[in-house]
Amino acid sequence: MLGMWQESIKANQAALAVAEGYAHALDFMVYAYLQGAQDNEAKRGVERSIALRKKQTAPNANPTGAVLAGYTALAAIPARYVIERGAWADAAALQIEPATPVADSLTYFTRAMGSARTGDLGSARENIEHLRQIAAGLAQAKDDYWAQQVEILRSASTAWLGYGEGRKEAALKQMRVAADLEDGSEKHVAMENRLWPMRELLGDMLLAANKPALALKGYELSLQSARNRYRGIYGAAKAAQLSGDRAKARSYYDKLLALCRVSDTERAELVEARKYLAQK
Repeated sequence: MLGMWQESIKANQAALAVAEGYAHALDFMVYAYLQGAQDNEAKRGVERSIALRKKQTAPNANPTGAVLAGYTALAAIPARYVIERGAWADAAALQIEPATPVADSLTYFTRAMGSARTGDLGSARENIEHLRQIAAGLAQAKDDYWAQQVEILRSASTAWLGYGEGRKEAALKQMRVAADLEDGSEKHVAMENRLWPMRELLGDMLLAANKPALALKGYELSLQSARNRYRGIYGAAKAAQLSGDRAKARSYYDKLLALCRVSDTERAELVEARKYLAQK
């Protein structure tokens, strides 16, 4: 992803004007809106995806390639809407709309992460178990690529469960494994725009563990491949601030505000950025 969000919005709007049921384009558009804190526009995209999902028929077998992209897109859109805004209670409550194992894994992962981040560890375990079963089923079907992708989601959510249980160092180790696995795997047409960069998620955990210098390195590495991500830029700004690197903190907070120059929502991170930059 090049991180050219306004250009992406325009391109995908054009695609949807031609094919209004093109879920893949809708997913890209919603994702782009969320990076610029255009949450009201993103919400309209979510509502549009719900209408499309009602028209979707379940496949007889696990689809692949371009066919799978429609299912993963419609599962990813509501998941992105809660993840990108850090709405963890909403993430934990995200409804399961069974489609395909791969698409379903996105919802179970989001639910697991939301549960772990809100302290509902029992629910996190239940959703992680669903991910384990999906990964095992895909492996048994010799669908090795998607089995690995679901295993990455399972590993990451298990790491956050462990963090919530107080096993911080073990959790960080497992989160690094998930990030390394994702970095070493190729993207697929059905998920060109991965749900959540694992390297960025590792940065989040390092920041939570009061390791801001390491978190900053993680965010910066993630931003090399997942460019201009709102959560990545904010994480880098916060990590730099807590590390005492005022110049980098100001630079990243400036980038965050520039990224959100046409935002339609006042997120807490934007308020924080303006407050920091107002300091002399």
